[in-house]
Amino acid sequence: MSNAALVTIAQNCPNFTRFRLCIIEPKTPDYLTLEPLDAGFGAIVEHCKDLRRLSLSGLLTDHVFEYIGTYGKKLEMLSVAFAGDSDLGLHHVLSGCESLRKLEIRDCPFGDKALLANAAKLETMRSLWMSSCAVSFGACKLLGQKMPKLNVE
Repeated sequence: MSNAALVTIAQNCPNFTRFRLCIIEPKTPDYLTLEPLDAGFGAIVEHCKDLRRLSLSGLLTDHVFEYIGTYGKKLEMLSVAFAGDSDLGLHHVLSGCESLRKLEIRDCPFGDKALLANAAKLETMRSLWMSSCAVSFGACKLLGQKMPKLNVE
């Protein structure tokens, strides 16, 4: 996959409401430039204004989460694997995605700090699933106590 291909898809299919691209090899970059796929996935969320569901993986930095937080206002479900650099990525998503109801995160570097610092922003969500991340059981338990309506796994 390449950023150019993702940009082309975004420009030619702006009415997408769902987009899923799961790259089998974790941390796979743009095959032409060897750059992260941030610009390509950023174009998807920027051009597909009615996007409700997004699933992505590949070589992605915190920059893609900045795109998602900025342009993913209608996003209801986000599934991410093997992406991000730091807690800042999760902060961008939780700060910007006002309609988010379900968040699935696997093998990402997000930890307790990002989760608990943005806990108030999780009030409108119904499901949070995190696997192989830097989140402790204690943080999940605390979050579950603060927000009993949120399904935390």
